[in-house]
Amino acid sequence: MNLVSIIFFLICAGIVLSCLKRGADVLSPARVFGFVWALSFGLAELKMSGLQHEWSTESWIILLLGPLSFLLGLFALYVMNLNSQLLSLDEIRSRCRLSRVDNNRLFGVTLVFFFLFVVAYAAIVLTGHEIPLLSSRPGLARAKFQMFGIGLLIHNLTEVGFFATLYFVLVGHEKGRKGILAFATIVCFLMYAITLQRFPLAVTALMMVTLVHYMTRHLRARVTAFYLGVGVVFLLAISRLRASAIFVYFVYVGSKMRIDPSFAWVTEPYMYFVMNLEMFARSVDRLEEFTYGYYTFDFVTALTGLKHWLSDYFGLVETPFLISGYNTYSAFWTYYRDFGVLGVFLISLIGGVVVGSLYYSLRQAPRLSTLSAYGVAVFLMALSVFNSQFGFLWFVYNVVLLFVTLRWIERPSGAAVQDGTEGVAAHTI
Repeated sequence: MNLVSIIFFLICAGIVLSCLKRGADVLSPARVFGFVWALSFGLAELKMSGLQHEWSTESWIILLLGPLSFLLGLFALYVMNLNSQLLSLDEIRSRCRLSRVDNNRLFGVTLVFFFLFVVAYAAIVLTGHEIPLLSSRPGLARAKFQMFGIGLLIHNLTEVGFFATLYFVLVGHEKGRKGILAFATIVCFLMYAITLQRFPLAVTALMMVTLVHYMTRHLRARVTAFYLGVGVVFLLAISRLRASAIFVYFVYVGSKMRIDPSFAWVTEPYMYFVMNLEMFARSVDRLEEFTYGYYTFDFVTALTGLKHWLSDYFGLVETPFLISGYNTYSAFWTYYRDFGVLGVFLISLIGGVVVGSLYYSLRQAPRLSTLSAYGVAVFLMALSVFNSQFGFLWFVYNVVLLFVTLRWIERPSGAAVQDGTEGVAAHTI
């Protein structure tokens, strides 16, 4: 282990230790973002794969620029709020549980999202797409398990999980309804799991965890460790379903891993983390032209129908300079490819300012809409080491749907509640 890895792993350890402080917020933006990126850099510098190379000074500068600019934006908001009155976690939880929602609308709209998810899933299957888990070629079937338009509805998985969790937190009775929502959520997770896609499952889980963290006291260290372990095992199980033991060994050999073959199962998770940075580092020295917003604003070209036309006309390659089957970069690669160094710096800085503003708004005047927005920010930060999600059509769809639904189910202060619960959540958690 070299000095660079040791430094980054010590940063990770420092962040973990800081979470043990009484009243510390484990989901604060600097902790979430800092831990993910310190861990990624630490793992990358282990150079456990023969596909990795020593990064040039220019690559290091560009790679560090994005995370440091984002942290600079967070720091600016921290300084601006030094003298502000911040609420404790317990005070945030108490105020968030005072959120006024129409329980009937919340229950009904969650079931509608579940119904649309099932309809879209069935449509994809009925049009000849194989369920990846049942396919003889699961990798290919996984890539093709989609359909333009109606295929967006299978991303309702996030809405089902989020709003079902919200119902559980805010409503202290209605065991029958809770059972129905629990069933719908489990079915959604299992149906999506057999598509062998892991990313949307992680997104949904992070949104649910953020909601529970800021509205209840359930996520104590021991409980969090348990659920984190369950989640890791679940994602690893999906990986094992996607590939046989022979294929795992084949990936191990193809990745030129410098570890004992008995640890071949480490290859995929390790390579998914480090190759994002490795691809970025290699591409910095090779990229000669920029794409001026094509990838940053992917959803615009997708909605207008120009996406594939522009790609073909300009001969764009979505994942250039590949050296392995791991075809993802980091979120900051998108901004660098579109706008160069200035894009990485400015967009990352603005991102840090926006996330910092959301967080301090949550710490000063918590509302359900602010909490939900910060939940989106948490998953963007936690998964920023992978491709940027900000510009994708599914992301825009989920965010718009989330806030339109919140506006529809929320009740203004003083409004009567149809089911008899008076403004305050029916139970204390």
